[in-house]
Amino acid sequence: MGRTGKILDAVLDRVWPRVCAVKTCARPVDRDRRHLCSACFAGLPFHEADGCCRVCGTTIVSKVQHDFVCEACAKDKPAYEHARSAVVYEEPVDQLLNEFKFGAAVWLAEDLADLLEGAVRAKLQPADVDVVVPVPLHPNRLRTRGYNQSALLARALGRRINRRVDERSFRRIRDTEHQSRLSGDERRKNLVGAFAVADARGIRGRTVLLVDDVMTSGNTFAHCAKALLDGGAFRVWCASVARRLKD
Repeated sequence: MGRTGKILDAVLDRVWPRVCAVKTCARPVDRDRRHLCSACFAGLPFHEADGCCRVCGTTIVSKVQHDFVCEACAKDKPAYEHARSAVVYEEPVDQLLNEFKFGAAVWLAEDLADLLEGAVRAKLQPADVDVVVPVPLHPNRLRTRGYNQSALLARALGRRINRRVDERSFRRIRDTEHQSRLSGDERRKNLVGAFAVADARGIRGRTVLLVDDVMTSGNTFAHCAKALLDGGAFRVWCASVARRLKD
């Protein structure tokens, strides 16, 4: 950011001071061009980096210090090679992501991208990524919402790790029910045939980093990864801001 931008931000902060976006916090924001204060950011429920399934990234109750393959992935390995998340989907992460996804709080994108970047750098190998791809929205939902929250995150992440972002080659071709409203079996069936590579030129032979806001069961990542591999991708890694822990 240039000198003019810093001066403008300082002026705006005097006129309209930024207050931390966490509802239970009233502190002024002390992080440059962000909307979470440093105390709330540091206090977020970060997802453990060590002792997780080397495929889906899930952790177990016992504090193992080594990677393993969980029972679910051993039984039915997902199409993606790795899936990793930055934080756990609990307070205040759920509040922030709901506002970002459904409340048009697009100004939270940089704060959330801070988390996403940290997870990618700590748990994956960004230098090996060829292209960053957001989980796509169907055009009907995109028109209703006005933006794809995953695309906003992918753009911010792509700038930070200096990788190309492709929002055109991969599409959602079937308008599906919200995954959060469905049971496990319904989630799996809901996404069958929902995604496809529309233009393989930007995907073929590449290591694709697939980006989403929340990972729940992993079904969305799994179906997207299969479609990307069918479309010619070399391998697919997945990264989300948050992960819902299993009950």
